[in-house]
Amino acid sequence: MAVIRKKSKPMSSRENSTGVVKVHESVISSIVRKAALRVEGVLRLGNSTLVDNLAEIVGSKKIQDRAISVEMNGNSVAVELRVIFQYGVLIPEVAAHLKEAVAGEITRLSGMTVDHVNVVVMDLEEQDDEDEEENDEE
Repeated sequence: MAVIRKKSKPMSSRENSTGVVKVHESVISSIVRKAALRVEGVLRLGNSTLVDNLAEIVGSKKIQDRAISVEMNGNSVAVELRVIFQYGVLIPEVAAHLKEAVAGEITRLSGMTVDHVNVVVMDLEEQDDEDEEENDEE
């Protein structure tokens, strides 16, 4: 007879003398999103398919949440991140900065080990004129 186990969202946990602290994958996603958007040359998180667009319309998870994949295994994490870069940036350079920023922030805030951060560049876009005007005013 087969045993059916319900799979729950992965969490990392650390136990000490006062109890257990668990970090949910949604926390890692939040860290990834905030770290990624701080990297110069990253315009936004990206979506990839018609299904993503339809899911957004019917109220499924936000594109930002679907642009980040997190795999947790004990105290280690692997991330895949889909992004839109600003047109004209050096893709390998921005991608390297993005990987470092994301891995560093995950480790700093959660104490977890980062196995790898994969970056998928979905598109290159010009920065909006409104964004440039706001930057000029500052």
